[in-house]
Parts: sequence; C-alpha cells; structure tokens
Amino acid sequence: MSNKNLEKNVNVTSSVAQNCDCSPAPKTDRVFRIPRADIYQNGDNVELELDMPGVSKENVQISLEGNVLTLTGRVGEIPSDWSLIHCESLQRDYQRAFELGSDVDLENIKATMNAGVLRVTLPKMATAKPRKIEVTA
Repeated sequence: MSNKNLEKNVNVTSSVAQNCDCSPAPKTDRVFRIPRADIYQNGDNVELELDMPGVSKENVQISLEGNVLTLTGRVGEIPSDWSLIHCESLQRDYQRAFELGSDVDLENIKATMNAGVLRVTLPKMATAKPRKIEVTA
C-alpha cells in the first residue's frame, strides 16, 4: 500500500478533531499535550504508536465516535498531602484524535500499553488487504 493509501486509512492532520491542539478540551478546563505518533502498516493492519511517558494502561481511555478514534492518557495525580514546589510539566495529560478511513475494521481495533508507548492495531477490512489472484487457462 502506498503512502497515499495509508493516508486514506488514517488522517493525521490536526483538523481531525477539536482536541488535537493544545487548547482546553470541550466541557473541561484540562489542557492536553499532543503525543508523538508513528504510523506503520503491513498487509493486514495499520499500527499507531503514541508516546505517553508516565501513563499507565489503567489511565488510558480510547473512544470511537463515528470514524474518529480518540486516545487519551492521564498521568498519575500528585498525592493530596503533597504540595507542588516547582512545575515544568504543567501539561501532564495527553490526547490525540485520528480520523479513520473506510478500509479500517472498526469492530476489531486493539490496543496495548508498554513502557509509556500506546500501540493501537487497526485491522484492515478484507477488501483492503492485498491478495493474489490466480490466473487460470
């Protein structure tokens, strides 16, 4: 699949969803960082890898609304009996949204979290997978 076809499967432009910039998300005053993402593909899947250092798998939320996949990661809270002395990481939570193409099997999306890297597997529909066509006489 060429890069043009990959772009049809996952739209990574910042205009995909309102929460893709570093402004407050709708209905909340939280500010999100945009995690860096790498996108790979093979014959069966498109893979998203997002860097979310400090986020555990319990603090990851993934939602699918229509064809927009939103990934949110929350860094653990500061204990209530602690007071913040100095902060260089005010934006501690991550959020990014991707518009998925019609070639993605939305029912079988899977995700894993390991060492601060969220990996999302987007299986391709059978019609989008490369296949060989036998030539007969």
